[in-house]
Amino acid sequence: MPPSDPSRTDAPPGESPRDAPRTADSTGGQGAVSHRWVPVVLPPLVALLTLGFTFLYWQAEERGALAKRAQNFQVAADHIAYNLKDRMATYEVVLRGVKGYFEGSERIDREEFRAYVDALQLQETRPGLQGVSLILQLQSAELDAHIADMRSRGFPEYTVWPVGQRSAYAPITHIEPLKGDNLKALGFDALTIPAAQAAMHSARDSGDLALSAPLALQQDTPLPGKPAQALAQPAPGLVMYLPVYQPGAVITDATRRRAALVGWVSAPFKLADVISGMAQEFDSDIGLQVFDGREANAGNRLYGSAVGAATPASADAAASPTQDTRLLSVGGRNWLLQMSPLPAFEQRYHDSGHYPVAVAGGVLSLLLAWFTWLLATGRERAVALARSMTAELRATRDDLESTLNAIPDLLFDLGLDGRIHHYRSARSEVLAVPPEMFLGRLITDVVPPAAAAGCHAALDAAHRTGYSAGHQFQLELDGKTHWFELSIARKESPAPGDAPRFIALSRDITERKRAEARTHQLAYFDALTGLPNRRMLLDRMEHALLGAQKTAQVGAVLYIDLDNFKQINDARGHTVGDALLMQVSQRLTLQLRPGDTVARLGGDEFVVLAHNLAPDVETAGRAALLVAENLRAVLEAPYAIDTHLYSSTGSIGITLFPKRGEGVEDLLREADTAMYRAKDLGRNRIRFYEAAMQADVQERLALEQDLKKAHAEGQLAAFVQNQVDASGTVVGGELLMRWTHPTRGNVPPNRFIPIAEASGLILRMGDWMIQQACETLASLQAAGRELSLSVNVSERQFRQDDFVERVRHVLAHTGAHPANLILEVTESLLIEDLDDTIARMTEIVQLGVRFSIDDFGTGYSSLAYLKRLPLYELKIDKSFVDDTPDDPNDTAIVQSIISVARHLHLRVVAEGVETRAQADFLVESQCECLQGYLFGRPEPLGVWLARLIPTP
Repeated sequence: MPPSDPSRTDAPPGESPRDAPRTADSTGGQGAVSHRWVPVVLPPLVALLTLGFTFLYWQAEERGALAKRAQNFQVAADHIAYNLKDRMATYEVVLRGVKGYFEGSERIDREEFRAYVDALQLQETRPGLQGVSLILQLQSAELDAHIADMRSRGFPEYTVWPVGQRSAYAPITHIEPLKGDNLKALGFDALTIPAAQAAMHSARDSGDLALSAPLALQQDTPLPGKPAQALAQPAPGLVMYLPVYQPGAVITDATRRRAALVGWVSAPFKLADVISGMAQEFDSDIGLQVFDGREANAGNRLYGSAVGAATPASADAAASPTQDTRLLSVGGRNWLLQMSPLPAFEQRYHDSGHYPVAVAGGVLSLLLAWFTWLLATGRERAVALARSMTAELRATRDDLESTLNAIPDLLFDLGLDGRIHHYRSARSEVLAVPPEMFLGRLITDVVPPAAAAGCHAALDAAHRTGYSAGHQFQLELDGKTHWFELSIARKESPAPGDAPRFIALSRDITERKRAEARTHQLAYFDALTGLPNRRMLLDRMEHALLGAQKTAQVGAVLYIDLDNFKQINDARGHTVGDALLMQVSQRLTLQLRPGDTVARLGGDEFVVLAHNLAPDVETAGRAALLVAENLRAVLEAPYAIDTHLYSSTGSIGITLFPKRGEGVEDLLREADTAMYRAKDLGRNRIRFYEAAMQADVQERLALEQDLKKAHAEGQLAAFVQNQVDASGTVVGGELLMRWTHPTRGNVPPNRFIPIAEASGLILRMGDWMIQQACETLASLQAAGRELSLSVNVSERQFRQDDFVERVRHVLAHTGAHPANLILEVTESLLIEDLDDTIARMTEIVQLGVRFSIDDFGTGYSSLAYLKRLPLYELKIDKSFVDDTPDDPNDTAIVQSIISVARHLHLRVVAEGVETRAQADFLVESQCECLQGYLFGRPEPLGVWLARLIPTP
């Protein structure tokens, strides 16, 4: 017999060997029958579970929406209470300023009072305040004299009303703006209203601000003897009172305060007008009611913005998460603030998304159940599909082989354990060793441990999912770092039970990584300091703003600009400037809290973004101020660069976020505006953004545009104020610039001179003033009058490269005697590059011109520079003269300045002399020259010159 065929299978009689496998398959089918319950039970179970998860998710979202609504309502309520309290504090500041004005004035000139109140711009900056007024306390015996005095001042019909005999009167003698309904209040005796009388007596006895109970304002009542113009009952008003005492009076207790009382300054307002003016600062979807006192009822309601809003009827209603009450103390009275959300506020957080979620969850549950059924019943289909695909792959094997040979990347055939079974590549030259040395070795044997761990992680992922891509690792090859990107795909096993095999493609992406790093650095970081640039800052601010809105946490943007950086950069060069900016960035970075950002916008401007300072505005403001103060302190320390020390401080502007309807550009603009306000206040300061700042910026821009046209249109004029010697003889004058605007009227110098300095217009204006001075001196010389004229020179004008030539040219062109021209400079000019300043002053003095230090003693006073500078005179600032000879400190300062000047052979001019006592003291102290209102106010140059040179 031939040897048996091992491939044969014995079969029972009557069956062919071909039928044997079918029997085995049948047996396997019987085993599968025991699992037929899976497609019946598993899909419904999956559907029930997913529906349950959908319901739980919907419930969680509903609770989250309610919590977010309550939290945002609390933030809005905090904002309303804070802003209302701040507005009342602003009104108190206005009253205290007016009180200081009255206490410091011997006689109140109505025109000066009007100019003072107009400068406050109450309607623009403090809407709701109807005006400010002065109330004098009069005894019965003083009434007739008072009425006569008021009528002599231009009010022929003035009287104190209501008419009647009383022991004391408190008439309103001054009120501004004195027009419209305010005219009705003039002469009204405020003590005749019980609510006003109680507040006035409270202010008198305490010495502090007192607020009246609701009362009918005289502005809303018809004049005596005249019929009412309207039938509607006007809303009640409120009045703030501050007492005015006799100057120097002792007011340590209530009895002495009553004895020293002169009167009151007051400010009437209506709460509805105040809140209307603050509409942009409040959330319009929050209903607000304000009650006078600690109880809320219809009888004491001062304001109500929500129609139908009711007073809480119970403790449960008052404790509602979407209702809030606050107690605000104003001028000794308590206001109860009741805030509740309006339907529009509720609508913001009304989320009906749970219905789509439920529908989508149901649909997805059914789909997942169907997909589970497909998986449970699709094994046979998958096996059939795999067999057909295997046949197709065998047909394309030769084509794939040629394709693999053309791939320029490193191609490996790996096992699950990381062993290399095959290698092919057209770029074997990048490897440190010949490729055949890889075969049969593990990945851990040929690459560093860190890279090997990543490769094994990618291999495991490909084993689980079939494919892994995007893993990157680096290798050191020939002393250089190379980056590779690894993609791994699982191969189909040639036979069941074989160990899995994988194809790994390793691509050299070194150049791509370098390009990405360069692009990212250039796009998002500052080239000098390495800090984030404006683009990255805006991106982080977007994320911070969204996060703050979601979490109801308040953050801050701090805008930092270095002071005096330009002078250092221009004087010492960009190398020193860049080094200083590097040190600034390092100091700011060291002060950052975790998660905060510091960025450089360009030049010497930096921005710090602070996250999650506090859940409420007031606490966040204090935290932001603390951060800013730390930054300001570290910037104040000297900078050591190339063995030299340089000083540069920082002006910081702060704005808080989030704010309703504002984006990142708005926040940057607000912080920038606040920073410029800090600079205007003297640099090295910190300022918060206020809504009024934006109006100031727009006003400043409008003034700058108008100032550009002022000179050409003849709006600028030169005025002169006399300077006299000890006998009162005019020996010269100071030339002053005045601006009369066609619509603005007289614009004060302290308003337009800083704008001219900042915009560069001061150069042209300064040249014109020197020209006017020289022409005037020439006219005086021709008439035989040898007088001197002083002209103020700004630092920017003095630093011009051709300033000396300009002065020389004007003197030669006009023929004026140089010795009669005195150029006044401030002490701030001397703190920057003293050697260059001395050299330039010496060159001008050689022309015959003389120099004076203006406002001496108020700046960086130093005796060291006095002996080095070619000076002619010192001008004592008005602030020292004001309190002489009564104040011993100012008296000692003035005498010291005169003594120092006399020893240095310098002339002394005292500014601001307004009383004969001041003049006598200065003459006795051997002050050679006096200037002030006592000897004449500033007058137009032509008028002054005509008086000195009479027309024949």
